[in-house]
Amino acid sequence: MLFLGTSGWPREGEWLVLTPRQRRQRYFSLFNSIEVRETYNRVPDWELVSRRRAEAPEGFVYSWVAPRHLTYHPGGEERRSLRRFLRRHRRLGRARGAVRFLVPPKIETAAFAEWLAMLSQLGLPGDYAFSAGQELAPLLEPYGWVVVNQPASWQYALDARPDPGLPGYAYFSSLAVALRYQREVAAQGG
Repeated sequence: MLFLGTSGWPREGEWLVLTPRQRRQRYFSLFNSIEVRETYNRVPDWELVSRRRAEAPEGFVYSWVAPRHLTYHPGGEERRSLRRFLRRHRRLGRARGAVRFLVPPKIETAAFAEWLAMLSQLGLPGDYAFSAGQELAPLLEPYGWVVVNQPASWQYALDARPDPGLPGYAYFSSLAVALRYQREVAAQGG
């Protein structure tokens, strides 16, 4: 299944006059997923996570962007931060989508490989996608994780046309583009 939506809640045009609750309800009627970018700046509290899980319609999922304070180097504090974040994401239950990690461009390959092993050892499995260079893809493959916009056994497309034959997630920065793609898929019977 392909989860389709926008990267962030729409805040343009007619959406501006809607209350946050009205925006969410309208969004739920249009899409089956959203990439929540606010998680990059702040890990949501347990109460907010529980509310989002409860209000999500059947089949709807929230994907999160990993917090900006992650260093992508293994260590005790990194492990605690990662565990805290991923436990909250896991709390979404049936409404849990993927997590997108934003890897710094000049990451040391050996340190990143150790970091990935640490992530795996946390025992919090999920669909993890990495905004990273294609050269890091071989490090992700053993875990079943992917590089954004590089389809493998599944995909995480961001402002790119997803492969219609693969399951995964596709998010667009523009509401208009997301709706246009959704109409194309519906017209093709997908």
